Amino acid sequence: MRHWLMLAAVLLPGLAAASGQELSLGGTLFSASGLSLALPSRPGLEAAYAYEFDAWRLGGGVRWGITDTSKLPLELYVRAQLSAGQGVWRPLVGPELGLSGLTVVTQPRSGLPDDYPKTRAERFGPAYIAIHAAPLRFAFNHFTVSALELHWGTLLSPMPGSMLRLQFGLVRLGVML
Repeated sequence: MRHWLMLAAVLLPGLAAASGQELSLGGTLFSASGLSLALPSRPGLEAAYAYEFDAWRLGGGVRWGITDTSKLPLELYVRAQLSAGQGVWRPLVGPELGLSGLTVVTQPRSGLPDDYPKTRAERFGPAYIAIHAAPLRFAFNHFTVSALELHWGTLLSPMPGSMLRLQFGLVRLGVML
């Protein structure tokens, strides 16, 4: 037990000095398409947490898609990002894995059967994988601002690649704790 305490006493101060935590809020625009199906673009809100150490950031968050349906489409995700910086510029890139309720199929206006949205929605699972990039991210003291983030990925079921996910992060504001 004593060895673990000594190891923690040596590692924790260095890790705390080289790490930071960030809370952020932002606005997004979500869209998906595939298999002769196009989902309407919809705005959304996002809240995220990230723990940063050296050039890596680990975190997660929740997205809420604003829709006209009675459902509350939420998305939960985790991500690992690699960060670089030059002055105040702090771009990020990395993979994201999540569960999505944003793949809500709406009734098309083309005269298809009334059960079309239900039968199409049953074909798509909730899990997805994506690449997240924030090339226009800047840090000023304890605050961060990011614009025009890009999420590009696919649903993992029924078949990876059958549905393209595309999401634009319009603006995100964060605070380093």
